Amino acid sequence: MSRQTDALAGLGRIARLKADLEMRRFAAFRAHVDAARQRIGQLEDELQALYRAEEAFSVSEARLVNALARDRSLALLGAERDLERMLPGYEQARQAAAREFGRAEAVSAVRDDMIAQARLDRARRAGGT
Repeated sequence: MSRQTDALAGLGRIARLKADLEMRRFAAFRAHVDAARQRIGQLEDELQALYRAEEAFSVSEARLVNALARDRSLALLGAERDLERMLPGYEQARQAAAREFGRAEAVSAVRDDMIAQARLDRARRAGGT
């Protein structure tokens, strides 16, 4: 039984390493997605601020505001496209991290069960003789 639990311990270490790698990959994706979402929010705020001005302005100021709004709108569309391109990889990284974490936990649980069963078997044998 010891060889089996030792083998499972080795598999558990490998599974934890793989889970750690996948979690790091997911964390990197998440940082990029969060930054993209923050950039989108910032551009939306800037765009709203351009049109929130309540004081009267001249035709030349209106042209300037419209030009700025166009630039912010194009930047916003680009940022949204960038986020859309990131999301499939983000979701794959999330699923891979969850799968590897679950695998590591399952191997650990099987090993713990085997150790508990071996203790129980030893206790029964010791009590039965």
